[in-house]
Amino acid sequence: QAKSYNRTKNIYRWWNAYCIGGKKMIKHVSVFTLKDKMEIDHFITLLEEVGNDCSLIVNSEVGCNISKQPAIGPHFGDIIQIIEFKDEADLKAYPTSKEHQKLLTDGPEMETVTAIDYII
Repeated sequence: QAKSYNRTKNIYRWWNAYCIGGKKMIKHVSVFTLKDKMEIDHFITLLEEVGNDCSLIVNSEVGCNISKQPAIGPHFGDIIQIIEFKDEADLKAYPTSKEHQKLLTDGPEMETVTAIDYII
């Protein structure tokens, strides 16, 4: 029931952001490679909590890589989070939000984090 409530809350946030005239929504994509792979489930839980709890986030999707790292080719991270913000102001406010700060203090040590932001 909690997942259903969170999904409805996210749809409501998205609709409100979509209906705001003149502002462009932003998508923030982060790919995380953890030093300790045993921490993946814990970190997914933290990312899902951030997506549900942070009022700046319109929508959040978290996924775990299912592919093996090829010997030649691109680097595959462990976890991806795709976040939508209603505008650039919310994107800029996100790093200092208490929810994002909790990721930094309670999350596992990272090997790499790659991120990109773009207008949708």
